[in-house]
Order: sequence, then structure tokens, then C-alpha cells
Amino acid sequence: MLDLETNYKAQNFAGITMPKTEEVSNNIITLKTRFGVMEIDRDKTIKMPKGMVGFSEYKEFGLSTPSHAILNGSMLLQAINEADLTFILTPYNINSNLLSEKDIANVMKQYSISPNDIAIMLVTTLRQMGDTTQKTVNLRAPLFISTSTRQAWQHILNSENYDIRHKMN
Repeated sequence: MLDLETNYKAQNFAGITMPKTEEVSNNIITLKTRFGVMEIDRDKTIKMPKGMVGFSEYKEFGLSTPSHAILNGSMLLQAINEADLTFILTPYNINSNLLSEKDIANVMKQYSISPNDIAIMLVTTLRQMGDTTQKTVNLRAPLFISTSTRQAWQHILNSENYDIRHKMN
């Protein structure tokens, strides 16, 4: 289901001071983020017409697989216009049935996403709980991505059945 080519890579610029955002060429932007230096190809960005909830002014993002062990299985959604705005995402497992098929179908219809082109991601939070790290995902506001058009929407599902802090550990 998730067939999005990642569009930036971490780079090691140890000892080099660089601005938060720098246009390297017409299509490549380099960002110094909390997850390291990222290189984003504008041709592969994801456009979000409405932005993320609470961050509607940011409409263009890069998607990456992080190299940090604690983030294994997650992806990063990086705003290209704000180096300090990164969301941790977990790909939704369709076989988990955490989201109802009916709700997914309604969202696909609303945004004209075909079943072959949909990727569903869950916004993830990591909290340090003593010696362990607790991973929770927001089931109420998943990210729905059309892999063919590279457009995405964070859609708030209108049901109290979906926890905003669903434990994943």
C-alpha cells in the first residue's frame, strides 16, 4: 500500500555551520532539522492543501525514513519551509482494523483517492516514561496520502472510538 519514494536523505555535515534552510539548486533544499541535515527534492514533495492540524500555513513536506534506532518503522514528515517542524509518522497497518473500513472508504471518496493509491499514516508521539519510551499514535486524525498525486490530508475522523493517544508498545 505505501509506495512513496522517500525524498530526502540524512547527511553528515559535522563541524560545518549552515543556515536552517538553504536552496542548493532549483529542485534541492537542504534543511538542518532536529533529526539531522536533510536534503529534500522539490519534485518529490507532498502537498497538503489544508496543512496539518494546527499548522495550516505549511503546505509542502518531504517524507523520509529516519536512521535513528528508536524511530525504527517510522517515517518523518518534514515541512520544507520550516526546519523545526517535523512530524513522526507510523504507517497504518490495514490488517490491524484500528480504523473502520467504512471510515477509510468515506475519506477516500471525499478526497478522490483510489484504493491502489492510498497510504495511511498515523501521527506518532514518543514519551520518555522512566527507563522506557512510550509510543502512541493519533487514530482520530490520520494522514491520508494519494501516492499518485502526492497530495495528502490530515483528516479528523468524527468518532469517539478513535483514541488520540493509542499505545503502540
